[in-house]
Formats: sequence, structure tokens, C-alpha cells
Amino acid sequence: MACKRKLTPFETKLTTLFQVMPMHANPLGMLFGGVMEDWMIQVSNMEATRIAKRPTLLAGMDSIFFISPVLVGENANITAWVDYVGNTSIDIGLLVEAENPILNEKRLTTLAHMTYVAVGKDLRPVPLDVCIEPKTKEEEEIYQEALKRRKSRENRIKDRRTKALDSLPPKGLDDRFTITNYKVVMPEDAMALNTLFAGKLMRLLDESTALVGTRYARGPVVTASVDTTDFYSPVMVGETLIIYSTLTNIGKSSMEVIAKVVKRDEITGEEKHTTTSYFTLVHVGPTGRSEPLPEFKVTEEWQKQIIEESEKRRAERLEMLSSFKANAEKFRQIVI
Repeated sequence: MACKRKLTPFETKLTTLFQVMPMHANPLGMLFGGVMEDWMIQVSNMEATRIAKRPTLLAGMDSIFFISPVLVGENANITAWVDYVGNTSIDIGLLVEAENPILNEKRLTTLAHMTYVAVGKDLRPVPLDVCIEPKTKEEEEIYQEALKRRKSRENRIKDRRTKALDSLPPKGLDDRFTITNYKVVMPEDAMALNTLFAGKLMRLLDESTALVGTRYARGPVVTASVDTTDFYSPVMVGETLIIYSTLTNIGKSSMEVIAKVVKRDEITGEEKHTTTSYFTLVHVGPTGRSEPLPEFKVTEEWQKQIIEESEKRRAERLEMLSSFKANAEKFRQIVI
């Protein structure tokens, strides 16, 4: 479809505030990572739908690192903007700040990038009539960054149809630290077109991985990061979610937990892989500082293989983190 509406990234900017209350936080008064992800997806979904002028579904989100917590009594200040529009997809950037309303101070919490697809009533992608054309140097920088991310995502999802068929449970280090949750998707879990709201799903994944982490640490844990997450098949009202969460690596104070989601049609028995994501959790003490984890003793060769694969992801994660903070601060200066 031809471009009938031309917008710049800054013309699409939308800022939303969420007040952090005790029901949103852990016993240390820190906002749950799953609630934060839920709010971020709410804002980005509003932004994508507003610009597309039709329903949109979350197709994927890049790795998220939580740089600083948002505390009870503070506000989560979420700014969203569109930095690229493809034929049927919209790329959304989000910057989150923790806002202390009493001191009138803000601190950087995280930066995120999410991709949405505009769909019709049959959930098939539909062409968009809007495009993004940067005008300023800052907008051009945002636009070029989006092009790089888009190319990377295209390479990731080339085999998404094959991945959707992989409904097997993931293998963890120890069955004692494996949890399987089942949930029927109800109308209150859904958004437009009777599809499961992705923010609700990410909140469920954060809860299930935290249960695994808490069980191993024998103490409270907080979400430090969520790896790149792509969604292979939408989940409809009435279908069953099967959430597998299991421990895949243990460090000095942090651990990796995989969350794999399979949807099941209980009438036909058909199962499809919906998404898989890796959560990094940190064991914390009463003051919120990291504390050591119990040592895990490897006794089997297959456990060594799981850890080796996890260590590769950890190395990539650490490499990304070194540039993530600087990049997030750069976006903060440009966008806010």
C-alpha cells in the first residue's frame, strides 16, 4: 500500500505514567519485572495501534536489561515512539524512567524495542499506509538504528514456521527446579480479536521463572534481564497455555531460567510453540543487594552441555550489557 501518511519519530511520541503500588512490588518494595514488561507492552501496543489505525499483535522484542529498580511510591515513566514502519510491521522504541514525584528526580530504568504486526480480523498481516521519514539528525540516528535491528530480526525469524512446531518441553539441569504451569486463556486475558495480550503472558513468564529461581536460591530473586523474545503463533481465548520453566545455569549470584510457552487446543489436541525466552535472575538479600547462590554440582555430561550452551548466551549478554547502558542513555538524551 502506498504511503499516505508521513510521520517523523518525534511526532509519534507518547508518554504514559504508572504509579507503583505495593501490589506491584516484591517484599523489598521493587516493581516486579513482569509488571514492568506488562506496562511497557500496554504502552507500545497503544502506540502501534494508534499509528496503524487497526489492531496490532506483538511479534517480537529485543533483549531488555533492568538498569535500576522502580520503587513503591515512585512512577514508571514510559515514553514510546515509532522509529520504523515496514509493509505490515511497526517498530516501537520505549524508554523507561523511575520518577520520584516528591524529589522531582528521574533515573534511567531500561530501554526496549518491540515489533508489532498490523492484522485483519483473520489475524493475517495487512499493509500499512503510513511511513516514517526522519527530519532531524537525531531522528535519522534513531531510524538507522531501527534498520539494523530490523535486519537482525529478519535473520532470527526466517525459520519461525518450523519453530512453531517445536512443542517439546525444554531440558533443564535438575527436575527439582522445573515447574510446569497450565492456564486456560479467558476473555479478561485477551485484547482485540480475542488474542492473548502479550503483556499478560510476559507477566506469567516472569512469575513462573521467579518461582524456579526462588526455589533454588532459597531466597528472593529479582529479574535482571530478559533475552530477545519472538512470538511464533498467537494464542486465542479458550486455548490452554502450557508454561515450562526450568533452571539452565547458575553463577555466583545470578541464574538463567528458560521459559517456553506451548499453546494447546484441548478439542483437537493440537499443540504449537508460542515463544521461548531466557530470564536472568539475581538472588538478593534484605537490603536488595546480590547474595551468593548455593553451589550446583554437575554430575552428568548432558548437564555440562546445557551449561556450555548457557555460558555462550551469558557471554553474549555481558557483551550487550556493556553497550546497553550507554545506548540507553544516548536515547534518553535524544528522545526525552
